[in-house]
Amino acid sequence: MELGLFGGSFDPIHNGHLWTLKAAARELTLDRVLIIPNPVPPHKPAHHLAPYVHRREMVRLALQDYPEFELALLEEENEGPAYTIDTVRNVRARMNISAENCWLIIGADPLLELESWKDPDALFRDCRLAVLPRPGWDPSLAPKRFLTRARLLRTPEIDISASDIRKKIAAGEPIDSFVPKAVETYIYTHKLYR
Repeated sequence: MELGLFGGSFDPIHNGHLWTLKAAARELTLDRVLIIPNPVPPHKPAHHLAPYVHRREMVRLALQDYPEFELALLEEENEGPAYTIDTVRNVRARMNISAENCWLIIGADPLLELESWKDPDALFRDCRLAVLPRPGWDPSLAPKRFLTRARLLRTPEIDISASDIRKKIAAGEPIDSFVPKAVETYIYTHKLYR
């Protein structure tokens, strides 16, 4: 079995995540993809994030239209920040899967920050790393020691970001083309990002 792991703060999850991940699953010929919302992302101030219960629920709603993806609440068990390397090891142990068959899928921006992650070199021992490109991204800016060991995917470069969506909501602009309908409804119902 080829397994994909895709984690994040998902504040909110959006079509850019979903569309590129769908293309990545095809490119990597993944049998299963786990979407893992992070309750306490180590690199993001918690007070700037929507509460985890809302972010988790938006992921659940978004995945209703993507049966090939599975919501995995593995990081809820952690006290404090959830580190990617710990999650990868946890998944591999629970599912008895080899590093060769476990793909960690990250965006281009996190690759640039990988040096500051907990034990980044261990990621390349405990799984394989696939990187989603984004518009305007220059791979040469990434640390060479990571870039040479990662697989750069050929997925579509979709110019949607969670921060832009939050700004649009705050400005009263429509977001219907950026998030699944159920996520849009949830955001407005719960008055998030205003």
